[in-house]
Amino acid sequence: MASSRSHPELPLLWFGPLLDPTGLDEEGHSILASLEQLGYAPCARNLRHDGGRTGAIDSVARGAVERALARPLPRERHLLVQHALLQGRVHENGPTAARLMFETDQLPPDWMRRLHTIDELWLTSQHALDVFGNAGIAAERMHLLPMTLDFDLYDPLVAREPFPLPDEAHGFTFLTTFEFQERKGWDILLDAWVRAFDATDDVSLVLKTFSLHGDTRREVHERLDSTLADARRRLGKTNAPVVLESSVLPASELPRLYAACDAFVLASRGEGWGRPYMEAMAMGLPTIGSRWSGNLAFMDDDNSFLVDGLLRPVERWDARPERDWRGHRWFSADPDELAATLRRVAAGGAEVERRAATARTSMRERFSAELVARRVVELTELALDRHAADSGTPVGAVWRGEFGLHHSLAISNLGTSRALERCLAASGARLERAAVDATVTVHGNAPVGVAQQWPPAWNPPANGPYVLFQPWELSRVPADWVARIDKQVDEVWVPSEHTRRAYVDSGVPADRVHVVGAGVDAARFTPDGPVYPLPGRAGGGGRAKTVFLWVGGLIPRKGLDLLLRAFGTAFTAADDVCLVVKAHQTGSLYRDASTQRILETFSERQGAPELVVLLDDIGADELPGLYRAADCVVQPYRAEGFCLPALEAIACGVPVIATAGGPTDEFLTDGCAWRIPAREVEAPAGWLPSSLATDLQHGPPTMLEPDLDRLVAALREATDPVARTAKAAQARPCAERFGWERTGELAAARVAALNGVEPRRNAA
Repeated sequence: MASSRSHPELPLLWFGPLLDPTGLDEEGHSILASLEQLGYAPCARNLRHDGGRTGAIDSVARGAVERALARPLPRERHLLVQHALLQGRVHENGPTAARLMFETDQLPPDWMRRLHTIDELWLTSQHALDVFGNAGIAAERMHLLPMTLDFDLYDPLVAREPFPLPDEAHGFTFLTTFEFQERKGWDILLDAWVRAFDATDDVSLVLKTFSLHGDTRREVHERLDSTLADARRRLGKTNAPVVLESSVLPASELPRLYAACDAFVLASRGEGWGRPYMEAMAMGLPTIGSRWSGNLAFMDDDNSFLVDGLLRPVERWDARPERDWRGHRWFSADPDELAATLRRVAAGGAEVERRAATARTSMRERFSAELVARRVVELTELALDRHAADSGTPVGAVWRGEFGLHHSLAISNLGTSRALERCLAASGARLERAAVDATVTVHGNAPVGVAQQWPPAWNPPANGPYVLFQPWELSRVPADWVARIDKQVDEVWVPSEHTRRAYVDSGVPADRVHVVGAGVDAARFTPDGPVYPLPGRAGGGGRAKTVFLWVGGLIPRKGLDLLLRAFGTAFTAADDVCLVVKAHQTGSLYRDASTQRILETFSERQGAPELVVLLDDIGADELPGLYRAADCVVQPYRAEGFCLPALEAIACGVPVIATAGGPTDEFLTDGCAWRIPAREVEAPAGWLPSSLATDLQHGPPTMLEPDLDRLVAALREATDPVARTAKAAQARPCAERFGWERTGELAAARVAALNGVEPRRNAA
């Protein structure tokens, strides 16, 4: 029942799913009910996902939801909370916050396009803060709001009749509850179950599952049976009973289900929060979970049993389109460790009982409904205050592009825009970010608009002067670009003097092309820190004496074919060396079939030195460790706009072999690198799409062709530990001159110079 103390002035509208049997809906119920208990009268509107199965909502929550839905919309300025990520703003009468989480290690691109329309993000856990922060969301826009639970309902001391389990469930009974999808790791759990117990053990596993995406009970049963049968064949074992329970239970009945079981387990691949874990722990069940993602906000080695594992690429996610998970990674629990943990919990004992009791107490103390409701009120008031303050802060620049992805433009967008943002804030202005398909934003002060994206777009991001931030690799830029720049672009920013010369030599006036540069996060890319575990002799106890690393897309201009020729010439299988090839974005335009064939041919050659190819994506947090795992990074490129891997490598204290005469001359010295002489040759016609005609008036575009013999000699010299150590000592100091702060300061100076300038397109 709502408190008699009423605060109808709470200026908040909660908009999200409220009537379906999911954890997302249940969180909405909890927040609305807890606000009522504090005396507030929240207003809500339902975003229906699956037909509104209100029978799954308990009576107390249903009352709070129905009252919130019946209240009129706030008329005055208020905060709109989207408990889902919607397309664009829903109202203009105040700020918008999104209550969000995500279960993998990165965000989908379509989320990024929508996040820039949201003023604030209310996130569940440190995992979410890391994922959204790595995607380019500024720290001041992200705020923690944990989940809560009806702890009076989930109370093991309340007398209740346990839920009647099927006869097959006997002995020590484990429970797992989940929506039927790959993310929940049910296949990993079944594999571990067969490893842990056989038909003679007095244990059973109850799978409480349901499908929101069309799977019938029969289809679910068939997939479960098939997975169990496969595990039995592989392991040569029988298994203890596995019982399927697929009915939709009201929330008020779920505690009876927990009360009927002895322990809880979920081998999840990723959680935004992990509500079933929380429910089980509140009910005093020993709980086994994955040591990754949002559930670590409340699970630790003192109150639960966490299973280690590895991050792996997302291969399948039921009911999700492919674009949502391509390139993403999530957790895969180690089945042997999970099996051992199942046996440990089933054996019981004082430690198992202690952790379960600790969990029950800590859940109530840290995540009570009152604490979470007070946090909602606090965040609402702060959001309105911040919005009012921002409304009076002029926009200094609008930056359009991709953020938070693993390609060089997204990395540059994130690093440079964050540094520029700090510079603008110091002068009393703010930065707005826009997605690649965003339309022109109009502000009274006509701020500078910066765009860095591929392919380049010629419509400005804002109604002020337009800056095209566009790297280019060859000696001439396309003629069409030159013509468009003349009429539509006020200034061109480039990452290197090498690229600047290409623009100027193609006919763009020199005073309109400026080097802003690229940079490296010197706090992350350091010589000290974890080392990425490489496979084969590249890592481990029998590690090769010299590990070379190449990083890039599988396209000819990156020079991998040349490196393989040199590596095969310099060494044989008898040499104690290994070359690691880390291919970026193998599912995109950075994959060339001919380069792929060259890799395959090299690996099949008799007597060839060891080659390790890494095609899976590596998370941004693990990339510095990849460089640290190498003795020398080799980048014999033919054409680059900057070559970020070379800078990242020396920031990690690793010497580099790279082409001389290109952009890396601007940050690599003979003290930290072997620079391979190269001759200038005409670029093959096939390197340019037919839509990008080159300006033949100034000559055909050229590239660099590194000297093969000198590359072979550098590879051999780099096997000498003394030579490598001498260059490694100078690597880090060279990189420290190229932090993102420097790039931001250069960008801020150019923004200041353009402020108030009449855009060229207005005069055209």
